[in-house]
Amino acid sequence: MYRQTTLGLKPGSGQGRELAQPLALAAAGLAASFWVARVNYLFFHTAVENFSVIVAALTCVLALASSRYARSDLLLFIGHAHALVGGIDFLHIMAYKGMCILSLPTPDTATQLWIAGRCIWAAMFLMAPALASQKLPRRPATAALGVIAVGLAWSILHGGIFPTCFVEGSGLTPFKIVSEYLVIAAVIAGSLLLARERDTIDESLFMALIGAAGATVFSEFCFTLYHDVYATPNFLGHIFKVVAYGFLFRGVVLRGLQAPYDSIFAELQRSAVRDSLTGLYNRFGFIQIAQREMATAVGKPDALIGALMADLDRFKHVNDTFGHLAGDSVLVQFARILLASVGPADTVARLGGDEFVVLLPGADEERAATVACIIRQQTRAWTQQSETAAGLDVSIGMAVWIPHTGGDLDTLLRQADDAMYKEKELKRAQTAFAGPGPE
Repeated sequence: MYRQTTLGLKPGSGQGRELAQPLALAAAGLAASFWVARVNYLFFHTAVENFSVIVAALTCVLALASSRYARSDLLLFIGHAHALVGGIDFLHIMAYKGMCILSLPTPDTATQLWIAGRCIWAAMFLMAPALASQKLPRRPATAALGVIAVGLAWSILHGGIFPTCFVEGSGLTPFKIVSEYLVIAAVIAGSLLLARERDTIDESLFMALIGAAGATVFSEFCFTLYHDVYATPNFLGHIFKVVAYGFLFRGVVLRGLQAPYDSIFAELQRSAVRDSLTGLYNRFGFIQIAQREMATAVGKPDALIGALMADLDRFKHVNDTFGHLAGDSVLVQFARILLASVGPADTVARLGGDEFVVLLPGADEERAATVACIIRQQTRAWTQQSETAAGLDVSIGMAVWIPHTGGDLDTLLRQADDAMYKEKELKRAQTAFAGPGPE
């Protein structure tokens, strides 16, 4: 492990700075929001609600774009639900007191639309665990939310049958307060159920939903306390709503934008150290691992590192007889045998062609010889049952590196390579009068 000692930094100071920066930005944002709300609350409210509408729209777009790669329908369901919530929140903005866009006689309509949006959001949270466990089909669930959203909007804007939520001069009605507490209860219950399905949910999505749920609980509680739509509890409720949608923005929107690039870079990094045919480490990847193991062993007198060089005998015959595709299949199968013959701490690599190497950290000559014996047995058992690989054998050379004796990786590999070719020569000598020997 690496320890940070430069400039006398104490452990944890880097994490402290990383935490201090977002806290400072959050404090500055809160102070700026408070100042804007004092100067012009309508502007503050419009900005906050538009932020949530934009995040809801982006969540829907990212969910649609990435749904084909998702393990379940949960993300797509969340995207569709936020499209509905965003639409109702937009109507809430237009109906808010002072906007003068929708000709409404009282500020109650905006409050009713707020409750309608929160009910859709809470229903989404209650249904999400069932979507994650695939116990509830996405399309019927989305259709049900759509019907509820349209019904609520109609009952508020045209039907006139939605219960009163706010009376100017008196404040919130019991219906509105009870509705807020029911939303809180639904979000908490949904969070607990969602936690039980955590293994089936993408980690970034899960953390975004849980963070948004926690902020929503505080937000809804604040919205049970105000008597005027421009009051301080209303301000705090909107601040917590920004926090909730900030979690969604970071965990869904930004993650959705970054994930394709992360996948590309991960694949590029993997291709730099992996053999494209067998999936084993290539020469470059093997050298990195071997040098790291040898650097770790320096200074430990009892640390040993074994190396096996393995080469398929008469492999050229496979390519000449069956073609290169068959030869590739033989190399892939031999790579599987090598992986199955070593331990989890060992490294297998393909150096090129039919030449492979095995690194055995902590192995003495006895263990290296044991692994080589297993490889020979498994290879011969395979070739006896395979028409393509019939007649093949494996030559293995062994070497052990001891730190205090000096030498480097090139020396270790050269010794193992020399031992492998000695075995090949011995086989050629033994079969000189019987037929073609190892190639």
